[in-house]
Amino acid sequence: MKKIVICGGHLTPVLALIEELKKKKDIEIIFFGRKYATEGSKNLSAEYKTVKNLNIPFYAISAGRLQRKFTRYTLGALLKIPVGFIQSLAYLIKVCPSAIVSFGGYLSLPVVFAGWLMGLKSVTHEQSVKLGLANKINADFAKKVYLSWPQTVGNLKRDKYKVIGNLTRQSIFKKTAKDPKIQKFLSSTNKLIFVAGGNQGSHFINNLIFEIIPQLSSYQIIHQVGTANYKGDFDKAKKIKRSNYLAVDYISRENIGAIFDRADLVISRSGANTVWDLAVLAKVAILIPLPIAAAGEQEANANILENAGSAIILNQKGLTTQILKQKIDYMFKNMPKFQKSAQTFSKTLPKDSVKIFTSEILKLIKD
Repeated sequence: MKKIVICGGHLTPVLALIEELKKKKDIEIIFFGRKYATEGSKNLSAEYKTVKNLNIPFYAISAGRLQRKFTRYTLGALLKIPVGFIQSLAYLIKVCPSAIVSFGGYLSLPVVFAGWLMGLKSVTHEQSVKLGLANKINADFAKKVYLSWPQTVGNLKRDKYKVIGNLTRQSIFKKTAKDPKIQKFLSSTNKLIFVAGGNQGSHFINNLIFEIIPQLSSYQIIHQVGTANYKGDFDKAKKIKRSNYLAVDYISRENIGAIFDRADLVISRSGANTVWDLAVLAKVAILIPLPIAAAGEQEANANILENAGSAIILNQKGLTTQILKQKIDYMFKNMPKFQKSAQTFSKTLPKDSVKIFTSEILKLIKD
């Protein structure tokens, strides 16, 4: 039995890979990740809940990172940098995997580096248009870096990377929700707006939606508020009693496909995996890039869909409910044009990335 450790902070491609690896009888999957949604939070992370639900062994890493702004958790996070490395080293010695598969993010760094010191093979996958800081460092210790977009190449050596596209989980193509409450909500004939700010959620987008809901009475709105429950956002959402509004903290893989299939318009941040899913599914979107995303990563991701003609970008600074309502009206008025562009772009994307990546991993552990 070959053991593969998967690590990193990006859950969507992880689930796609797990779906494929689970088809292999001689592979055991182990996950190294964060147990809680954010620093200092008591809310369990989406990756912890999802991976545990799949009956995959989960090892919690308390890795630290350089936060973008000083908070009461900053010093504690810095002190956790060596802690994360020691934990990773100890867990890798215990597990003794055949390979490490990283999906970037600060949490992957101690795992990949500890593995390199132990002589373990690793590969890393980058989902964003811009190579993230963690993967820039991981690239020095990994056998190969797999890219979603050809624009990401940068200064990587030719023999160090391979462009394969992002990993698409099959669950996003399922058209029926497992949750009866969600399925019933989706059965309405009203146009559906799907709002999401990532797994942890976006406090800015959440507040914007809370304020604009009365103006969107003719639409169904399903709102992924996020697992972080920052400033009690999910508690506020649950108090909104409107028949056309449904709030959830996190949409599971059993329900996400049905929601995407039914959605006429998506309002979201522009994380790499969100943008990829929107592109593959040919969905029309209003994107609000996270302003503090590293090196303008989310804006670069959003530009891909705006240039393709399937989305518009709204700058968070100065964004009001009035502006958002105007843009929603504009998108629905011109929906056929946006949908045609989305469908055209979708056809240009690779659809077999998961199988390619899985094949590369299997070759790695056989060498």
